[in-house]
Parts: sequence; structure tokens; C-alpha cells
Amino acid sequence: MQNKIDLKEIALDKPYDGYLWWSNENKPEIIDNRLIVSKYKLWPDRIDNPFIIEGNLWNESDQTSYLIRFIDGNYHVFKFNLKNIPMDQITELDYLPNRMAGIEKLQFNEIWMPIADSLCDGFEVLKPTFIAFTGFKKQNYATV
Repeated sequence: MQNKIDLKEIALDKPYDGYLWWSNENKPEIIDNRLIVSKYKLWPDRIDNPFIIEGNLWNESDQTSYLIRFIDGNYHVFKFNLKNIPMDQITELDYLPNRMAGIEKLQFNEIWMPIADSLCDGFEVLKPTFIAFTGFKKQNYATV
């Protein structure tokens, strides 16, 4: 379900929803169901400037979410595959965005996985395992 990967393992030829917050920008770049390759030929290296401070990407067709963080001079990137996760192990969460015009909420899925628990005589219990970005809830402006 969760894998630490290299930034360059995120395919640039697939459409994503999400955002990338670059170090030289005062707000995140919104990626709205489009190819990232249209703007970036390559992912930045850890020594490149500007760099990605943080990002979340969602590919609907693959049901794959990517979390990107730049911490202490290194990219920490995680891939979450949400295919085949039973609905009873998913809690949908919405968070308010920061500096994202037209975006009402950021949507995430909290995944609960069965894990053996020593306090329950070794029986499996559902425990929160990871939270994955799954897109945006966009603002609806009524036209009069």
C-alpha cells in the first residue's frame, strides 16, 4: 500500500489532480487533471533551485496518490496505491486549503489496516495506517 520511492519514479506522462508548492512561490501551483510533463521535462534534483517544498498528486485511473516533502535537503516521496482497499477500511477526510483559489477542500482517505495487537491477545484490529490525498472539492459559484 505505502512505498517510499524516488521523486523521479512519479510518471510525468499521466494526468494528475493536486498541487506542487515551489520554494520560489508564495502559493502552491494547482494541477487540475493535467499532465505535469506539459510544464516540467524532468523532476528537480535535490540540489536544484527552485525545489518542491511539498506536493500531493492523485491519479484517478491508477487510484494512486503521491506525497512529496522536501526535508533537510532531501526529497521524501511516498506512493499510496488505493486499489483493492475495502470501503470499510477507508475514512474520507476533508481539509481546508491554504492559498488555493477555487479550491474548497482538500480530500484525503485515511486507511485503516488489520494489524495484530498484543493488547488484544494477538487478534487483528483495524489501526490507522496512512492518509492519502485523493483530489479536490472545488468551489461552486452560482451564476445569477
